[in-house]
Amino acid sequence: MQIHKQREHDLGRFTMSMYERFRRAAQIDADNWRDPQHDLEAIQLASPEERLAIEQFLLSRSIGHFIDAEALALLDSPRARQALLDAFRTGTTEIRAAVARVMPQIVDDEERLTELVQRIADCDAYDGLSLTLTQIETDHPPTVIDAMLKRIVQNPGVAAVHFAGMLLYLHGVADEPFDWNHRPFLLRFNPDDENDRKQAVTELCQRIGIDADSYLTQWPEL
Repeated sequence: MQIHKQREHDLGRFTMSMYERFRRAAQIDADNWRDPQHDLEAIQLASPEERLAIEQFLLSRSIGHFIDAEALALLDSPRARQALLDAFRTGTTEIRAAVARVMPQIVDDEERLTELVQRIADCDAYDGLSLTLTQIETDHPPTVIDAMLKRIVQNPGVAAVHFAGMLLYLHGVADEPFDWNHRPFLLRFNPDDENDRKQAVTELCQRIGIDADSYLTQWPEL
């Protein structure tokens, strides 16, 4: 009987330590600031009471990073879902992309598509581009194709380069979203020679079977 009680006590201490384990892992310091990670296993092992404590800890900090959205999605409680929905509707480009990645089901298809089109116009190398490209691989109706072409025309740079690569991939011209065999062509979508960039846009549209004229008329004035 005494041994049984001791085992129950030890098990209780283990599960009740999951909140503290999670909280400690969430601290960002000189060792992990480049690649912070939440202890998702702690959430999986936590008791219901500890999950509530972890949830409150996350909500008190707000969603500021992909890992916060990931942890809340794993908790998948009503408050966690509401926080993710609010972040999807009001957060930064990076946070909106994160929520769309970890819990797309919290919004309907129309709202998700509207946000994706807006994000294509806003994202950049350090602000949601990678997650946006990942989403586009499986979510690319005509409005998304159109948004990528508009971004390529109106805003040359890293995002334009990768969207051009994605368009080649989605239309079966390239073997992967950024096919290094097409790298010299894709780099022409960086800001440089405007005449060459126009020619590159025309060639891109030809390769994917889209009329370039309507996009060339949207060329930004210098």
